[in-house]
Amino acid sequence: MPEIFKHTQNAKDPEVRERCLDVLRELVGDEYMAEGEGYIGIALSWKDDLVVVPGEKKPRKAVRVTGVMANTPGQQSGILMNDLIIKLEGESWHDVDATPLFREKIKKMKPKSVASMTILREGELIDIKVTLSRRPLMADHQQNIDLNASEVAAKEAHFQRWLAQKKAGK
Repeated sequence: MPEIFKHTQNAKDPEVRERCLDVLRELVGDEYMAEGEGYIGIALSWKDDLVVVPGEKKPRKAVRVTGVMANTPGQQSGILMNDLIIKLEGESWHDVDATPLFREKIKKMKPKSVASMTILREGELIDIKVTLSRRPLMADHQQNIDLNASEVAAKEAHFQRWLAQKKAGK
């Protein structure tokens, strides 16, 4: 990236400078998307469900999916509304509140990491792997916001800060 940055500053041809800037924007954007908290793109019930899993006698707590956002890892992995998540990374919940633990564990995972979960759907157990994305800045206010546009703006702001630091010699 340092060499490409030099071309954005020193190339005589303005088209070369602009193309180098576009490449740099992509590279810095890729770095940005690999940082931060993990994100699936599903809405969850605030209250756990108590379910009996096939083959088990003791009921356990489950996290109910109340919505799946379009173009998110959740949708891409096949998670559906009303799915019951009964395991995340091999961990199940019996005598604790599952939903807040699930939320925190996903947030602590890094973007591009793979979360393994087991879902109970219509009485059947389904193992799903979800490749997490970067948690959007406005993820907690999804109802009235275009998350994709918000993330594009955040990514561009990150690039502009990075570029300003490089120009300042940092």
